[in-house]
Amino acid sequence: MKKFFILVISASVLLTGCVLPSFSKHRPRHSSESAASSRRTKSSSSSSSSESSSSSSESTEIVSKTLVGDIEEIHHRDTITYQGKKILNLRMELLTSLPEEASAASATLTPEEMTTIIREGMQSDSNYVAAKSLEGVNIDYSVTAEKKLQTLIEIDLQKVNIEEVEKNSFFQGFGLKDIKDITPEMFILSLKLNGLKEEVQS
Repeated sequence: MKKFFILVISASVLLTGCVLPSFSKHRPRHSSESAASSRRTKSSSSSSSSESSSSSSESTEIVSKTLVGDIEEIHHRDTITYQGKKILNLRMELLTSLPEEASAASATLTPEEMTTIIREGMQSDSNYVAAKSLEGVNIDYSVTAEKKLQTLIEIDLQKVNIEEVEKNSFFQGFGLKDIKDITPEMFILSLKLNGLKEEVQS
């Protein structure tokens, strides 16, 4: 049963472990943004020095925003940390149901036992091992008390080597270069267009 569970759950992990909304699909046009930016620049040319100072202060502030929602039957809780026009860190917490085969095989296993089996099983996947060893990348799998598969993917865009990430098939279709090159506002907008909503801070 244990070997069967490893095979089934590993397949599930590989299919759902790295799901990110397609940025290019819902990417706002740069031309309209540039035009709007140009108009704003002209209209604000007479702003006082105190306003400029305030704007400069805001651009150096480190901000984190969390967006939640479901995309393709996977629950996302994505946190974007940025400073000015630069994204610093991306943290994705993904929650999905175990496949029926794995649920049946895991009937006698605790979430802790299932987590151990998954982590041990993933060590046999060379792409996963290579991805996890990349600087600035953290990947982890666990099973919740409700026996849901939880995936954590965290990327420090200040440390990560984009070329190395894009070579790894584990991140196929992730679009990390696009994420690093765009503004936080545009990336957050693309997530919202994919159905995520900003989490209300309590």
